[in-house]
Amino acid sequence: MSTNKHKSSEPITLKRSQITLAHYNPRKISAEARKQLKANIKRLGMMGGVIWNEATGNLVGGHQKVSILDEINKYPANDYDITVEKVNLTDKEEKEQNIFLNSKSVQGEFDSDLMANIITDIDPILAGLDEYDLTMLSLDTPSVDFTDIIKKADMLTPPSAPLTKEEVKAKKEKYSQEVDEKWEGEPTVILSFDSFQNKAEFMEALGKDLYDKIIKGEEVAERIFS
Repeated sequence: MSTNKHKSSEPITLKRSQITLAHYNPRKISAEARKQLKANIKRLGMMGGVIWNEATGNLVGGHQKVSILDEINKYPANDYDITVEKVNLTDKEEKEQNIFLNSKSVQGEFDSDLMANIITDIDPILAGLDEYDLTMLSLDTPSVDFTDIIKKADMLTPPSAPLTKEEVKAKKEKYSQEVDEKWEGEPTVILSFDSFQNKAEFMEALGKDLYDKIIKGEEVAERIFS
């Protein structure tokens, strides 16, 4: 008799035609991320992550992986076998788990100290890390005296009398030159918002996709100072 006190999914093998991609799935993937995922699957094979709801026949998790497998196996011409984790969920539970499994809030975060210990042993690209991830982890970046940077940033605060475009341009160039002369490292800054709605409005004002991770600072500066 099992001593488990938790429910578990059941691994089974299905024909691809038995699986329906959830039409409501809100998750999307960039062309570059899809390319990396496909390369990883072709290099090492499928390593789980495909969850199927027996009650509806819908996929709960792993839409991008299955989409790539379809491409590799030339589905529907080839109705290939695929191993899934079988669950039995209500329609409401299925939709909740579809979102939950992709929610960053429950996926944890990297420990920068532990990552620093292993980063030299791996290929960051093959590990799915990009420049943004490495910057966020503060790997190989110097400590910075933010007090001095804040003082320099005050130079960009518009005075009561509006500056001309020429004056603004001159101040921006002077500030940029001073920072370049003193600081080395990643030229990045992280923005934080009090709510998701505030972030959405900010991204909309910039004409950017809500889920973009990186925005050129020059574009933001152009909006602020033009």
